[in-house]
Amino acid sequence: MSRGVRWQRSIHNSFRTHTTSTSRHGCTCTSSTTSRQPALLFPSQHSLPSSSSSALSSLSRQRLQGTSVRGIITGTYPSSPLNRYNKKLLEIARDPQTCLPIFDKCREISEAKLQPDLTTYSVLLEGYERNNDLQGIIRTFEEMELVGIKPNISAFNIGLRAAANQGDTITLETIRKLIDKAGLQMNIGSYEIVIQGLCANLELEHALDLLGDMTVRVNKDGEPDEHGKPVIDVRPSLLCYTPIIQLAQTLHESETAFLVLKMAEVQAGLSTIPPIVYTNLMARAAEDYELEAAEYCWKKAVKEMGACPDEGTCMLLLHCAGQGKAPRLSAEVIQYMGESGMEFQEYHFAPLLQAFSLAKKFKSAFNVLSIMRTSGMKPTILTATSLLKVLDEPGAIEEAFICMKDMRHEGKAVDVVALNVLIEACGRTKNLTRAMRIFEAAPLLGVQTDTDTYNALLTGCISERNMVEGKNVITMMQAAGVDPNVDTYQSLISLCLTQINYEDAFMYLEEMKSHNVIPSEAVYTSLARKLARENDPRIKYAIEEMESFGYVVGPHLREYIETGGLSNLEESERRRQIRVAQRRRSGHRVSFYN
Repeated sequence: MSRGVRWQRSIHNSFRTHTTSTSRHGCTCTSSTTSRQPALLFPSQHSLPSSSSSALSSLSRQRLQGTSVRGIITGTYPSSPLNRYNKKLLEIARDPQTCLPIFDKCREISEAKLQPDLTTYSVLLEGYERNNDLQGIIRTFEEMELVGIKPNISAFNIGLRAAANQGDTITLETIRKLIDKAGLQMNIGSYEIVIQGLCANLELEHALDLLGDMTVRVNKDGEPDEHGKPVIDVRPSLLCYTPIIQLAQTLHESETAFLVLKMAEVQAGLSTIPPIVYTNLMARAAEDYELEAAEYCWKKAVKEMGACPDEGTCMLLLHCAGQGKAPRLSAEVIQYMGESGMEFQEYHFAPLLQAFSLAKKFKSAFNVLSIMRTSGMKPTILTATSLLKVLDEPGAIEEAFICMKDMRHEGKAVDVVALNVLIEACGRTKNLTRAMRIFEAAPLLGVQTDTDTYNALLTGCISERNMVEGKNVITMMQAAGVDPNVDTYQSLISLCLTQINYEDAFMYLEEMKSHNVIPSEAVYTSLARKLARENDPRIKYAIEEMESFGYVVGPHLREYIETGGLSNLEESERRRQIRVAQRRRSGHRVSFYN
């Protein structure tokens, strides 16, 4: 069947009624009931020329004049009979809110028995894109192939853009195959559109593969690389990289986003990458604790480009730097916050202290404590928790103490919290003698001891169950005129409960309550467990008082009390031994796993 016959048969069903619809541009396309949208679009009254000819006139095969609408390269020669209609189509297409008038004008072309050309079809594709009609776009490409009009890459890009805007990756792939079939190669605009569509559909791996194809390397003879990939002579633009970077950030693939950013710097050029790309990645990388990416983006965005991250981003950076042992980055962020007029709080310095501590830069960590105090904040041992953890390592206490003495010799102030942390660390490692020696060095270091200093000493006394030394600490505390606090009383009660004679625990408990201080749940729990182990009948009153303060006696504590002080592990072992004994008596083999 000739192409001319096919056109004749299609003329009776070449249009369908088009009702009101809303385009992706926010416009409403309306027409009367007589306005129709083309289905098989432009039937001709004549048989088409042979395959050696095209649907265009002989004049249109000459040098084409170019008129552009959103990248459409037109091919209508001024003397062509179709020119008047195409010119009107191009005028209509300049309004991005228009779609139905395009279809109406195409209907007029069909009724005038004129053969459409590439310009006509390109504007029609624009109309379908605005109307979110992907099926219409595919039908148009199929009809163009049927009538022998070869779409150019600009026409294909219209279809790619429509599919990308709807996140339809299946249609994207269909149009890519049509491009290959037409013997064309996607240009940079095509790749930008496809990558944006893939990223909109969260297809990160697919987008990365496409980007990898664009950046394939060839040897000196221009041959494909060792993987046999085709040579693609298209350099990726920034619009190819940024959607992938943003998607990787969204998926918390900060390392991948950073690698793509580095590629963009090489391919697209540093001058074209805006600071917001760095600041966005910086925040997400810091949140994901990707220190290398966060530190690099900080340098580029803030130090080189003058970007101004907010306090939330700064806090993410501080935590990332603290966890990653990057004191320099922490210090730079703190300095930036100060220069930006941000009001400092204790939690701003905690990550900085952590960074110095993990890096074992004890002198710098101690300086942070001093800076906090001079800034109006009151650091505590809780503030220096990260430092306390590092001091548990062998040799760390001695190294830190040497740094403290060096600071004194250099004329720098040693904060009392630094001294307290060292004493607390000695107590945790059960080295009460070393704790006392550091405590006695306080005057030489220019440190005025406080309540936390004596509480730290009591921690060591509890670790060694040394009641005598504990009472000595209280005596020194009274002589220095330092008042006890809740932690002091709780430490004394805990120390008493480590002794065979624990009557003083009740004395300190009553003394706490006489000062209108409610003992903590931990104090009552320790007391109840001690009384349970000693089978002391006062446990009944301890539990009642505990519940009167609103504390809940949990099932584990109740089980501990009911078993006479046996822990769950001890009770399980006792029951296992009973089962083993019973099986022995019954003549069964004893299994190690029973």
